[in-house]
Amino acid sequence: MQRWARVMMVAAGVGAALAAGCTQPAGTAASPEASLPASPTTLADHGMAARWQTEVLLAPGTHLTDVWVRGGYLVCHGSDHRAYAVNARTGERLWSQDLAEPHETVWPPAIYENHLWFATTTRLIGLQGADGRNIVRDAMTPPEDMPRLPEEAATGEATPAEEAVWGQRTEAQRRVQAELARIKQQQADLNAVLASKRKSIALDFAPAGPPVTDGAHLFVPDAKGWLQAVSVRAGVIGWGRWLGDTITAGPVGDTTRVYFAGHNGIVYASTQNIRRILWQYQTEGAITADLRITATGTVLVGSLDYSLYAFDGASGVLEWDTLPNRRYNAGEPIRKPPYTFGEQVFLFTPKAGLTVLDTVTGKPQWQLADGDDLVTADADTVYVLSRSRHLLGVNRKDGSVRFDVPLRGATLVGINETGSGLLYLATPEGRILAVAQATAEDKAKKEAEEAGLAP
Repeated sequence: MQRWARVMMVAAGVGAALAAGCTQPAGTAASPEASLPASPTTLADHGMAARWQTEVLLAPGTHLTDVWVRGGYLVCHGSDHRAYAVNARTGERLWSQDLAEPHETVWPPAIYENHLWFATTTRLIGLQGADGRNIVRDAMTPPEDMPRLPEEAATGEATPAEEAVWGQRTEAQRRVQAELARIKQQQADLNAVLASKRKSIALDFAPAGPPVTDGAHLFVPDAKGWLQAVSVRAGVIGWGRWLGDTITAGPVGDTTRVYFAGHNGIVYASTQNIRRILWQYQTEGAITADLRITATGTVLVGSLDYSLYAFDGASGVLEWDTLPNRRYNAGEPIRKPPYTFGEQVFLFTPKAGLTVLDTVTGKPQWQLADGDDLVTADADTVYVLSRSRHLLGVNRKDGSVRFDVPLRGATLVGINETGSGLLYLATPEGRILAVAQATAEDKAKKEAEEAGLAP
């Protein structure tokens, strides 16, 4: 009987874990290397160290399709449109949430402070990064201190100010005015109640690219050619800007402005709170790659006209004045976003592979023909996916390849632009490995282990 009770307790625990999705802390037991996206032993031989590993619990018949790094969170996206959040520093599994119906699209999330905003084909969903709590209700509910009509108006009595204005008006006029005021207040109260029950914000357009947010608006590319600034805070007015052509490139923002561009080839800078264009620039080709901004406020825009443009965010002036036409000519269309770490820009194109530019001058420093896409970068190394899906560690000074490690199967990569230096690799089955350059402590530990194994 006791044995049966123990079996039932174990079964209940497994069931609870599956229901939770990924709410448990990461386990400490190491998994067999064969199930991981890369061999920790091989990585250690090349000066890398595993920081943590974990596994998200996927529903039967599903697999991971995307891995996104947003601030302190690693967000994994499943084929069933379920999101799984993991602490990017520790590997602790935080929560999981369903986002959309199977026929919909889910775009990479935008982050503001600790809030994650997801755009789907039909709606916006806001979640607290730490615990997955839905924040739409709190974001869209008017605060209690929002101005209300005086109590006298709600009860049908005139306020002293109204009494002075109305003067000799009849009692009937006074009561009509009070009734209108009461109806207006009731409508405001009803709107507040409806907002308190909301779990998402319905969209009347189909998003066509990844959003960005300033905490008050979510700036979303619209398939019909608009940049939509959707209000995600009570009392904030939304707005939109029509580009006259398709927009699929993800916008980017700083503290006061949002920058966006579309297939019409025009780059725009607008204030965030209202639709007011501060400057615009006509390129010579469509823009489909997501925009980026450097730590110093330079806006980077890649175009199908073969050029990478670097704009001063405040003025719209092209900064690379030592280059012909003040822009870098890649010699081929630019379809991937330019990435920036410190004083370097990393540009990936089909023929040239990886080209590294000086952020200030735009002049090329070196190229790596085998470079296909970014993984991340630390102080001295940029980590790159090769054309054959190997992980390359490349010297940031001269482009020399420090190591070449094969990745297993259809490994997913979470491109990390946060500057933490962590590499995030995942398998479609949900195994996740976080790796970073080995520290002196890591190397000493490895040497001690090897010495202990020696005869």
